[in-house]
Amino acid sequence: MNSNATSVFSCAAWLRDFFQRRSLVGPDQRPLYGYHCTAEEYRALGQLLSDLPGFELASKDSAACACFVLFCSEWYRHEYQREHGWTWDPIWQVLGYSISAGDLSRAVPKGLDGYWKRPIRVYDSDRRNFLGSLFGEGGLPFKLLAESDSKFQALFSRILRSYDQAHAMGQNTYQQVELLVANAGLPQAFLESTSIELIAGMADQLVSFASFYDLYNESEPVKKLDVSYPQWREVFPLPLDHSTGTELLNGLLKRVVVETAKTRRQRDGWQCIHYLEEPSECLRLQLSMPEIVSFNLAFQPATTRFDLALREGDNELVSLGPGYATVENGVARVRLRRRNVILRRKDHSASLSLVATAGGLVLAAVPVPNSIVALGDVPVGFERVNDRWQLCGQASFSSHSETVLLVIPKSATCECVDDSALPEARPEVLSLRSFILRGRAEIRVMCDEVFRIRTGCNHDSTARPELVGVSLDWPTKPQSTFLGMPRVYWPQTEGQALDMKGDLFVAGRRITECLAPELLGVQYLSVRNKNGDTLLRRRLGVLPSDFRIELRRGDQPDKGSVLVYTAHNCLSSIEAPGVLAHKIKHADHIEFQLDAQGMPPAKLELTITPNLLGDEITVEVPFPSSGCLAFSADGTPLKREISIDELLGTRVFLFGKPGAPTRFELELSLRGSIANSARYHWRYVAREKPVEVSLFSIRGKVMDLFSLQSGIDQVVELRVFGGGHEASYRIRKYETEVFLDSDRNLLSASNLRAATYPVPELMLLHEPARKTCSLSSRLSEGVATGEYELPALVAKEGPWLVVPNKASSVTFRPLFLAGNAASTSQEEVIHSLQKAVLAFDPKAEVSAFLPVFDSMAVNPIHSGWQFLRTLYDQFGYLPLGTFEVWKALVAHPCGLAMALFKFEMDPIFIGRIETEFPFLWECFPIRHLHRAGQRFGAFLKVKGLPEQAVSAVLERMAKKLGEAVPAFGENIQRYLASQPLGQDAQLDLPMLQVLVRAHWYQELLHDRADAEWPDFSGSELQRWCAAQDECVVNFEPEMSYRNAVVYLPVFLAAVASGKAQVSDVFGDGANTIFFLRQIRDLDSRWFSSLYQISLLRNLLSSDKDL
Repeated sequence: MNSNATSVFSCAAWLRDFFQRRSLVGPDQRPLYGYHCTAEEYRALGQLLSDLPGFELASKDSAACACFVLFCSEWYRHEYQREHGWTWDPIWQVLGYSISAGDLSRAVPKGLDGYWKRPIRVYDSDRRNFLGSLFGEGGLPFKLLAESDSKFQALFSRILRSYDQAHAMGQNTYQQVELLVANAGLPQAFLESTSIELIAGMADQLVSFASFYDLYNESEPVKKLDVSYPQWREVFPLPLDHSTGTELLNGLLKRVVVETAKTRRQRDGWQCIHYLEEPSECLRLQLSMPEIVSFNLAFQPATTRFDLALREGDNELVSLGPGYATVENGVARVRLRRRNVILRRKDHSASLSLVATAGGLVLAAVPVPNSIVALGDVPVGFERVNDRWQLCGQASFSSHSETVLLVIPKSATCECVDDSALPEARPEVLSLRSFILRGRAEIRVMCDEVFRIRTGCNHDSTARPELVGVSLDWPTKPQSTFLGMPRVYWPQTEGQALDMKGDLFVAGRRITECLAPELLGVQYLSVRNKNGDTLLRRRLGVLPSDFRIELRRGDQPDKGSVLVYTAHNCLSSIEAPGVLAHKIKHADHIEFQLDAQGMPPAKLELTITPNLLGDEITVEVPFPSSGCLAFSADGTPLKREISIDELLGTRVFLFGKPGAPTRFELELSLRGSIANSARYHWRYVAREKPVEVSLFSIRGKVMDLFSLQSGIDQVVELRVFGGGHEASYRIRKYETEVFLDSDRNLLSASNLRAATYPVPELMLLHEPARKTCSLSSRLSEGVATGEYELPALVAKEGPWLVVPNKASSVTFRPLFLAGNAASTSQEEVIHSLQKAVLAFDPKAEVSAFLPVFDSMAVNPIHSGWQFLRTLYDQFGYLPLGTFEVWKALVAHPCGLAMALFKFEMDPIFIGRIETEFPFLWECFPIRHLHRAGQRFGAFLKVKGLPEQAVSAVLERMAKKLGEAVPAFGENIQRYLASQPLGQDAQLDLPMLQVLVRAHWYQELLHDRADAEWPDFSGSELQRWCAAQDECVVNFEPEMSYRNAVVYLPVFLAAVASGKAQVSDVFGDGANTIFFLRQIRDLDSRWFSSLYQISLLRNLLSSDKDL
C-alpha cells in the first residue's frame, strides 16, 4: 500500500475519531464551525494533510476531501489575518503544496456538499464561490476579531439598537448588517458576504436567546443563561478554546439584553416615534402597538374576523391583516398579529387611527396617541437617537439631549435666554428653517405665540395636552374640525395635576375674552401654562354645534342635492369641475341643486365660512348620485380591471333612493375556478347618507379566494348590485405581465400605465442567498421603453426567476427562465433543497422535495432550514405560492410542523400559510405539532439545555402558536408543550354537555341573533355528529341553518386528532376550505371553546386507548 493510500485511509480514521469524540455517527448538516474543532485537532488535521505528497489522487476520496474542507474552514477561523487577503495562497503555504483548479472543483463539492452535506455558496459571481464557502463554514476570523474587538462590539451595539426598527421596515438582519458594517471601520474580511451572513446570524441568535430565556430583567444575564443553557456559546462561529472568544460572547450577550430590553419595554403599549429620513428629509413613523386592542362597537358585527388597517385622516396607509375579536358588552378585544410598522407620513398634520372593518365598512377606530406633528405651526425638535434625527418635542418642550435639531415656522424668530449659546443655522428641513442647539441651552421662539425650548435637562417634557370634542363626520380641511369648541384633555397621572394646568386661547386671545361668533371658522387654538409658554398650538376648524349635512339624490344619476342645516348664519358654496350648482335658501337650511356635466365626480368641495374674519372650512362630500359609483385613489372612475395592489384608496359609494332605504349587495368570486360556489357576499342599506365601502379593506378576502386555486394567475370578480344598478370589476394578482423575446434576448412588459415601469430582477432559484441581478430598461432618446436586456450569465446558470424588486411600484407575474440549469441524474440522492429545486419536475410522481422534507422534519439543524429562512427573508414580499418549495412544504405535514418551530412560531408566517394556500390550521394533525415539539425539545437537550429550560422554551412556543391561532387555547398549548392540563379539560361528559348547551350555545344565539349563518353541509355535519359516541353537543339546534356553525368545531377537532377525515363529510374541492373558514369565523369564541374541549377529549381518550 503506497503512502498516499495510507494517508487517505488515515483521513477516514481521523474523521471517525472526530465524530466519536462528539458522540456522533457522522455529519448532521450543521455548519462546520458548529463541530468546534479544537486547536489540537486542527493541528493534527493540518499535519495529516501535509503528509500527503499532493492532492490529485486524494481529490477522488470522499474522506480526504472532507478533511481538506474542514481544515480550510478551521484555518480561516484560527489563522486568518488582515494581510492574507482573499486567496488560497496562505493555505498552500501551510500544507506545503498547492491544489490545481481542476482538483479543487472536484474536492470542494465532494467534501462540502457530498460529505458534510453543506451548500456551496454563490454570492457575487456567476461561478461557485469555493473559497467563500469554506471560509463561511469556518466562522469569524478570531485573530482579526481580537484585533478589532472594540470596533466589533461597537458595530454590534448599532445592530442591536436598530434591530427592531430594521425588521419593522421589512429589512432582514443580513441587509441591516450589510448597511452598517460598511462604515464600521473593520478589516476587509468582515465586508465579505460570508462574514456579513455570520454576523447577522449571531445577532439573530443572541436576540433569540434573550427572548427565549427571558433575560431582559436579569441583572446577570450571562449567569442566568449559563444555568439555563450551559452550551449556549457553542452555536456561535467563534473559537471557544480561548478566553477572548468567551469574553467577547459574554459582552455581546450583555449588550443584547440592554439594547433589546429598551424596545421590549416600549412594546407594552402605544409608541409613536417620528424621525427624519435622510437625505430625502421626509418624515417617517415607527409605530408600536399593544398586543391587544379594544374597539368600542356601535353595533354587533356579523363576524368576529375583522380586517385591520392604519389610516391617516381618512386615507388608508397600510393593511395589518385580519384579527379575531372577542366581543362582550359592545367591546371587541382583538389580538394584533402585526404590532410594529414603519411607514412614510403623507400628511403629518393628520391624526392616525387603527381601524377595524368588516365587508369594507368601518366598525370602530382607535386613535393613535401623539400621531400629529405640527411642522410649520410650532417649533419641532429632533434629537440624535440610533444615528437618526428622532422627534423629541413640539411647541414648548424640554429635552435631556444636549444636541437638538430645531425646525421652526417660517415667520418665527429666536431669542436666547441668559448665557445660552446661539443656535447654529443649518440647511432647511422640509422647506422650513432649522438650527442646531448645543449644550445646556434655553431659547424662546416667537411666532404669534411664545415657545420655550430647553436642552440638556435632567428630564424630558411630561405628557402633552390634547384637544377633544365632537368631530364632524365628513372629511374636512383642516383635518380636525369640531362641532362646537373642543376642550383641553390632559393625559396625566396622579400627582401631576398642579403642574399641568393651562388656559385655552383662540387666535392668541383667552377663550373667555372672545365672543361666540369669533370662536367659529378656521382657528389656531393654543394651550398656555402659567408661565405663558405655549404647550400646544393646533390649526383646526370649529363649526356650530347644530351643523349637519344631508345628501339627496335626484331623478337621474347626474343630478342631486346637498342640504346644509344650521341656525347659525354661514356663507357656503360648492365647487367641483364639471358640476353646476344652484343655491336655494330654505327656512331652516340651504340647498345646492347639482347637475353634473358628464360622469359625476367622486368628491365635491363644500366650503363653509361661519366667521367672516376667519378662513373657510372645506368639507368633502360624495356627489349625491344614484346607484353605485366606484373610484380609484386619485378620484377617477375605477377601471374595470385592476390589480390587488391598486385597491389602496379605492372606494365604492352606494346611494339610496329619496325617502326610502335602498339595499345593495357586494359579491366576490373566483373566475374560472372549480370553486365556483365559493364567494364572499355582503349586504348594505343606504339611507340619507351614502354607504362608503373601502375595497382596500376587503383585500384579505380577495387573497382568501386567490388561495383556493393553484398557480399565480387568479382573477377575482367583484360585483356590486342593488337599487336597479349593477357594476362588475376584475381584480388580478398582478398589474402586468413580463414576456420573454428569445430572438432578441430581452424581456418586455405589457399593459403598462403611462410613465410607469416595473423594476425586474433575476434571482437564482436554487441559491436564494445570492444577490439578485437588476435589469435596466432600454432607453430611447433618454426615455425608458419597458424592454429589458438579459445579461450573459442567464445562459451560464439556472434556473432563474424574474421577479419585481421589493420597491417596484408595478407588480408583475414572476417569469421562469430555465437558463443553463445543472442536470441531476435519477440515481443521485437528493439531500438538500438546493438539489431538490434543480431536480424538481412538476410531472414526476414523487416530488423531489419529499425526501428532503422527510429529513428536515426530524433534523432541526438540516441545511434546508437555512435555505427556507433565507428565501423567506429575501423574497417573502412575494406570494409564497411563487415558489414550489413552499407548496411542497405545506403538503408535508411533518415538515410544516417542524417549520413552525424553526420560524419560532412567527404569527405573520403562520397567518400567511392559511391566507395564501387552501389550508386550515384547525384541520392540521395536532399530533404532528406535538411530535415536532418533542423532536425540537430533544434537539435542545442534545445541545445542552437543561430539562427545565427546554420546557420553558416549548411552553413559550406553544403560547405564541395560540396567539396566532385562537382555537389553540391554553389547554391545547399545554398539551403541545407536554405540560399538565388544567382541571377544566378533564370535566366529565355530562357536565360538559350542560355547559355547552346552557351557557355557550345561549351566548352564541344572543350574540349572532341578527347574523347570516353559513349553512354549508349543515345536515351532513349533523348526521356525522349524531353517529358519534359521547359527543359534547347532545342536542339539535332549533333551526337547521344553525347546524354547520354548531357542529363544525366538533368535527374539525376529530379531524385534527386523527379520528375523522375531512372527506367523511365534505368533498375534496376547493370550495370546502373556503366554507370551513366562513363557518369558523362567524363566532370565534364559540368555535374556539368547543373545538378545544372536543380536541382535548379526543386526545385524552386516544392516550387511554394506548
